[in-house]
Amino acid sequence: MYTRWVGNNVDLDLLATYLKKYLEEKGYKVEETHSGEKNIFLCKIPQISKGLEIVIQGKPEDFSVSTSFEAGRFPSLILYGLYSLFGGGFFILNEVKTEELMLALEKDLKFFLDRVVSLLTNSQKVRVNKK
Repeated sequence: MYTRWVGNNVDLDLLATYLKKYLEEKGYKVEETHSGEKNIFLCKIPQISKGLEIVIQGKPEDFSVSTSFEAGRFPSLILYGLYSLFGGGFFILNEVKTEELMLALEKDLKFFLDRVVSLLTNSQKVRVNKK
């Protein structure tokens, strides 16, 4: 998922705080790192064997949020087919359920981010140079 907001003037530190609290309330283990204009969250989700990376990048008036999951064990559908021939149907079913959980997670996260960004619009303080 990749979403970009332009012209909202959002306090990104406050957005990161809300996002971290949201993820922790859902029961995910969250590690946060900062790198320049990036806030990176690495999440371990109990129901999913894959980790989730969320990156908030940019400036208050022009920023984006992107999410990505770790690469799967079987990236090719051909391998799924071959694997099922040898009794791997159970594992494929688990992979399909995991994909459904990941899509639902991204949908919930997108809804949460839209709400928080709308609440935090114009929350970044404008610094005025006084002489």
